[in-house]
Amino acid sequence: MKSNTVTCSFIMDRDVYNAFKSIVSRHGQNVKGSIVRYMQNVIQYETPNADTISAIQEVEALKKDPAKKVYSSFSEALKELEDDE
Repeated sequence: MKSNTVTCSFIMDRDVYNAFKSIVSRHGQNVKGSIVRYMQNVIQYETPNADTISAIQEVEALKKDPAKKVYSSFSEALKELEDDE
């Protein structure tokens, strides 16, 4: 019977690994889980850039917000910024 999992093994710089492990463990995560979540985000958004993923998630949250401000044009949004100054 074939398993639906794969074992990944790779060699990396110890200092990079330790720095990554230190950061993720401060947030209650572990290295394996963080790498798996990263891979899932790459698959979901088809982009490995964390800033882009964050921006996409922000837009998705804004789309669900019924109280969000909506503009009919870019110039309307700019005008509001000018009026605030």
